[in-house]
Amino acid sequence: MVIDGISYIPSNVLLSEIHKTAIKDDRAFALLDPRGESPRAHSPHSPLGFFRDDTRYISIWETTINGDAPVPLSRELRPGGSTLIVSMTNRDLQPIGSFPTIPRDSFLIRRIISLVNDQVHEWFSIRNYSQHAQLLQIEQWIGSRFDDLFEVRGYHRSARGKILGAREETVKGGRLTQLRYEGLDGLERSTYIRQLFECEKIRLAPGLLGVFTRVEVPPKADVVLITQAGLGTPVHGRLEGEPLEKLSITTAMDRIQILQTAKIRPNFHIESDNALFNRALEGALQDLSMLLTRENGGDLYPYAGIPWFSAPFGRDGLISAYQLLPWHPALARGVLNYVFSHLGTREDSFTEEQPGRVFHELRRGEMAATREIPFIPYFGSVDATPLALILLHDYFSWTQDRESLERWWPEALRALHWLEDFGDPDRDGLIEYNRKSPTGLANQGWKDSHDSVMHQDGTLAQAPIRLCEVQAYAYRARLGMAELARVRGATDQAVRWEGDAHQLRALFQKHFWDAESGSIHLALDAEKRPCRVLSSNMGHCLWAGILDPEQSKKVGAHLMGHSLFSGHGIRTLADTEAAYNPLSYHNGSVWPHDNSLILQGFRSTGQNEHLQTLAQAMISVLETSGDFRLPELYCGFRKRGNEPPVPYEVACKPQVWAAGSLFLLIRAILGIRKESPDQVVFDTPWLPESLSWLRVQGLRGPGWELDFRVRRTEGAATIEVERRSGPVQVISIR
Repeated sequence: MVIDGISYIPSNVLLSEIHKTAIKDDRAFALLDPRGESPRAHSPHSPLGFFRDDTRYISIWETTINGDAPVPLSRELRPGGSTLIVSMTNRDLQPIGSFPTIPRDSFLIRRIISLVNDQVHEWFSIRNYSQHAQLLQIEQWIGSRFDDLFEVRGYHRSARGKILGAREETVKGGRLTQLRYEGLDGLERSTYIRQLFECEKIRLAPGLLGVFTRVEVPPKADVVLITQAGLGTPVHGRLEGEPLEKLSITTAMDRIQILQTAKIRPNFHIESDNALFNRALEGALQDLSMLLTRENGGDLYPYAGIPWFSAPFGRDGLISAYQLLPWHPALARGVLNYVFSHLGTREDSFTEEQPGRVFHELRRGEMAATREIPFIPYFGSVDATPLALILLHDYFSWTQDRESLERWWPEALRALHWLEDFGDPDRDGLIEYNRKSPTGLANQGWKDSHDSVMHQDGTLAQAPIRLCEVQAYAYRARLGMAELARVRGATDQAVRWEGDAHQLRALFQKHFWDAESGSIHLALDAEKRPCRVLSSNMGHCLWAGILDPEQSKKVGAHLMGHSLFSGHGIRTLADTEAAYNPLSYHNGSVWPHDNSLILQGFRSTGQNEHLQTLAQAMISVLETSGDFRLPELYCGFRKRGNEPPVPYEVACKPQVWAAGSLFLLIRAILGIRKESPDQVVFDTPWLPESLSWLRVQGLRGPGWELDFRVRRTEGAATIEVERRSGPVQVISIR
């Protein structure tokens, strides 16, 4: 089904009726049902299974006991997000042989699944709590069609590769099987399966393996079945060089936890006196840790979300890295390294690559390799390039990392040149986009649905389109580049770019500011007619600093007015607009990352009352969420009483800039900003009534580190420095 080009996700792939859990390690991830499985009964378009590099290497992962599925009781996602522990029990089970019927709740069944270095490790543990020995027949089914992720998302392919015959061999202590697929790209992809227990084959066919084993479990005793599967990589029955069967489950879990923590755990800590808020903080950190991925030989890059967007995205990575400044500057360094090393170098209409352009999305599956989709990478993003320059400036402001600045400077110049050249092909001074690839994105701002830019009567705007927030981004990017040029001693460049920024601001005032309504037009269409609709996009203009103080106040009043503010947050589109739909992706829903940037915009323009109202709304969403998360988005229905927001069915969990929103919210309510390399300002800090105090450990700058506590007082908050290392001055403004 194709409704919105290649980006539409049809309803038959959603599985909204079951709870799904994601685990991830680097470029591999899994989405599993409440039993920790991807059962045979689900459709080929179910999103369940084990994936790596946009290929589903395992679509069937199922275990039965005496022909019946276990009953799930609880699940635990371990810190770091690469290990899932599911506790289960049994229904009444039919006996094997002369053994009696097994009553329900006789067993505690624990399934422990870990992703480590592109491999699946499963410990299937059965504890017999009955007073009798029990004979069990355990069946295990593992299979794969080696679907490309876009096939799973519902994209129809006219042809696909072929499933090859499976290979098997008996190895010491178990069985080794290889499921194989030859893609249209000429590559052979394999899933390697190793059962570290004695088993017999039920079925071995192309793409499917079924085995069984019979075990007698003594009373009050355990039996553990270990399975290892390689997602494109051979398996050897080992973890960190040691045989899996010689490691206790506890030892194995400890080693996996050490590997995960050493890889990506941020080195800052935030806590409060509110247990629910602390749980939300820990959950956001866990989501971020799960989505951080090693790229370029070690740089950290945040993948956008699971399951549909577990890949590098330019815009998402840049915004989430900004959200984590100043808490985790290493993330910004990794993101900037990655985007600057992947800048466009040539013109390609299929991928929309252009010299100096920041990529939008990078995929590594079969359909990307055969150019059935353009994400190899795809460059159809109009805002990622100025966002990269904004992040560069802010990263340097916090870290004074001169070495990285010098290394990135040639790429930064190429990116700025893209704004001046390819980003403005008609030379009218405004940044625009016009899709060149028939399989690319019709809209190329952050609201990239096909129907997200429209006129007041609901008719869609025709390209080329000039978005309001993109002009604001370009304005802020040029001012930031000018400041960096002065740091480098390039005064002539600085003067020129400051002049370019002021010219762009004048054009913005002429074409986008609606003096009559005191609002900002969403966009200009192909004929430069304004799209006179109220949208959250103007909040990004507030954040970027392109408005004067009076305009900022008027925009703030619109954003927090009845038509845009739902009580749960600011809608993407006002409920007074013809195209408004609270159930849509971009035309009336609420996105936490969108709101987090607006929060920072309220802070930078001194609109503290609006900041407090919006921050409290977002915190209330956390408090009413079943999993204490800010989701990718939720529906835009008006809040009634203490009810939570209506979930959006396709929302990714976890999702990186949703998790990052909580940390930008904290920065905004505390009013943290840098005045100089060794000076931190807390500008009228504030805490909501649900927090009496907030403690931060590990706020870092160039050569200094700071721990502090914020205490709520009547109408304000106070800052108490608990520890400082290095030359840092703390200024608190009340």
